[in-house]
Amino acid sequence: MDNITRVSIVRHGETEWNLEDKMQGILDSPLTPKGIALAKELGEKLSGMKFSSIYTSDLGRAWDTAKYINEKLNLEIVPDKRLRERDMGIFATHDWAYVKEHYPDDFKKAVSDDMEYRIPEGQSKQDYIQQIQEFMTFVTEKHPGENILVVTHRGWVDFFMRLVLGISVNARRCFKVGNTSLNVFSFEKGRWMLERFGDL
Repeated sequence: MDNITRVSIVRHGETEWNLEDKMQGILDSPLTPKGIALAKELGEKLSGMKFSSIYTSDLGRAWDTAKYINEKLNLEIVPDKRLRERDMGIFATHDWAYVKEHYPDDFKKAVSDDMEYRIPEGQSKQDYIQQIQEFMTFVTEKHPGENILVVTHRGWVDFFMRLVLGISVNARRCFKVGNTSLNVFSFEKGRWMLERFGDL
């Protein structure tokens, strides 16, 4: 065993609200047949890799994705609230066009550089960053030198990617985080590195 901790981070499978471009936040919609099929397919691809643990967001779409992936891995799935999507509060169940029209003031604040702005009934960007950092610190302390599989959400992958690559969380996204995409990060000598991104 080397001293490198590797974390393979998977976005959950396609959901019904993904197809409608609705924000889900900590609310949920079921996986589509395509989402289920691709999760099973990813499990087949990962069956040749050795993971010591699987962690997943406790939200249904992530838990179900982890369950289908794990059909070939047969590990204990550990739910963790720190892997949840950002709480989008009053924005949840809507798309951005709806938010811009019906909550214009909050829309402007949400897309501004204000890290402390908290979506009504939801989270701020700073809240979410802290949530992500707490989980990744936990992983490096509990699983040094191990390979870990994580199932989470687009926002989680997006924010963590930016933290690792030094991209502002306020910058417009310049990469896609596809459903059931595999993103591999390694932790060595006190820093995270991106090894693979967007594998399907």
